Amino acid sequence: MSQISLKNETYRKCFHVLLILAPIAYYNLGKWLSVAIFASMASVVVSLDYMRRSNKAVQEIFVKSFSIILRPHEVTGDKLCGVSWVALAACINFLFFPAEIAVTAFVILAISDAAAAIIGRNFPSQPFFEKTLNGSAAFFLTALIILISCGLIYHARFWFYFFGLFTLSVITIMEARPSMFKIDDNFLIPIAFSVTMTIFDIMWNYSY
Repeated sequence: MSQISLKNETYRKCFHVLLILAPIAYYNLGKWLSVAIFASMASVVVSLDYMRRSNKAVQEIFVKSFSIILRPHEVTGDKLCGVSWVALAACINFLFFPAEIAVTAFVILAISDAAAAIIGRNFPSQPFFEKTLNGSAAFFLTALIILISCGLIYHARFWFYFFGLFTLSVITIMEARPSMFKIDDNFLIPIAFSVTMTIFDIMWNYSY
């Protein structure tokens, strides 16, 4: 992943924490209204993202507006930027997956991914795959707190916590090895969590 300065990384992750507004909206507005809002936002964001790669004027406005939180490849490359992946992930996540799973996945994206970056950059430690041990520990521990909290809010069954612990271990490793998956972590983290947990949900219901 292309690096930005520690200051800009902190700004980027503070902005990242605002993603928690998505699950809050989902919880309060309900599934269909929130998904309609997310889909509208995604269509605008992704369209602008494509336009800025072919339209100099749009690119200049885009860069001037968001330069402080953009990674180098998001300014000059041909790939979608992080906000587009977030918008797409929100649509898929909240449309197709059960509420307790979808909300947990997106809060993890908002909080745990930010915690991993901020702790990992400010408190360097020995490597853990492509990240740092401190950063990955911050990701896992905050995600565990989120898992338990969301489980209590939604009165989740035992399997949610049991299989959730395994799923958190998997996505912590996935977050620490971005080059292995070639997918933006803003999309990978929530979708990987939701897919894995939904498979466990189906297996549990089938067994019992």
